Amino acid sequence: MKFVKRYQLKAGIFISLFVSLLVFIPRVIRYDETEDFIVLLQIAFSSFLFALSSWIYSQFFLKYAGIKQQWLKAAIAISFSMIVSVCLAQFFQYQDSGSNLLYSTTLSEQRRILMLLFRGVVVGGFAYLCAYYLNMLLETQQATIGMEHLKQENLQARLNSLKQQISPHFLFNSLNTLKSAANEEHVKEYVVQLSLVYRYLLNYNDNNLATVREELAFINAYSFILKERFEDGFSMRINIDDNIRELHVPPLSLQILIENAVKHNIASLSKPLNITISNNEGYIVVSNNLQRKFSSEESTGKGLINISDRYRLLAQKTIDIKEEDGNFTVKLPLLP
Repeated sequence: MKFVKRYQLKAGIFISLFVSLLVFIPRVIRYDETEDFIVLLQIAFSSFLFALSSWIYSQFFLKYAGIKQQWLKAAIAISFSMIVSVCLAQFFQYQDSGSNLLYSTTLSEQRRILMLLFRGVVVGGFAYLCAYYLNMLLETQQATIGMEHLKQENLQARLNSLKQQISPHFLFNSLNTLKSAANEEHVKEYVVQLSLVYRYLLNYNDNNLATVREELAFINAYSFILKERFEDGFSMRINIDDNIRELHVPPLSLQILIENAVKHNIASLSKPLNITISNNEGYIVVSNNLQRKFSSEESTGKGLINISDRYRLLAQKTIDIKEEDGNFTVKLPLLP
């Protein structure tokens, strides 16, 4: 199924049938009793195989990321078509009837090869143009669907935000009152960090990107609250170079990764959960030690999907997810 989807064989088969009919119908119109009708069918079958093979490697080169220039991809695909055109003609040649599936053997060998190469250029070029046009249509359709999906998610996020923002000013005033009433400095600090977390959560929907500096400030406040909850069962170490702090990431992406780590792993005094945030070659790397909870609740992966979708739609980039050596690591590309 993946092969069919990747190379869009339904469209390729339809186009190949069309090409084979273009070859077959004129031969049928000129048909006389001296010709073998089975040979005509074999001509059509040979043309079908040739057009289908041209379609498949046209699709392959279109999707091949190692070559960036479209003209070079087209040139290589057409060159393959020229080679296959000659090879198929030789394979299906009928010596007994004294004729070739495509051209009469009364032609000189040089002229016959030139005509076969020309067929490769025509059919290969036609297949590549059709494949390119279809891929452009599919990419445009996927981008449109992706944008609509992002709009729906954004509307849902704003709706959820409105539900949670019944009275933000009342909440901040209450937090300030609680801070003033608290006698212990530790409690006052907790209230301050909680207010910073809540303020960031209220404002993140206004922007598609946040600087690394802003995200780290938020993460410091968020980790303070987690530290109060888990005490020595949770630790987080941040090692980020100063020269990348003005670069960008999608807002709350680091928080989602930390929340996932806490949700799916044990964080206790006997088994501390350790999270590290660092940067490496254009990425922010978030890693935690794996010690999964035994839970009947199956992970949906929505957090990682959300981050991945935002990177794809905002910058056509992908995140890197790895699980090895007892650690779970996610690499987020840094954006300008």
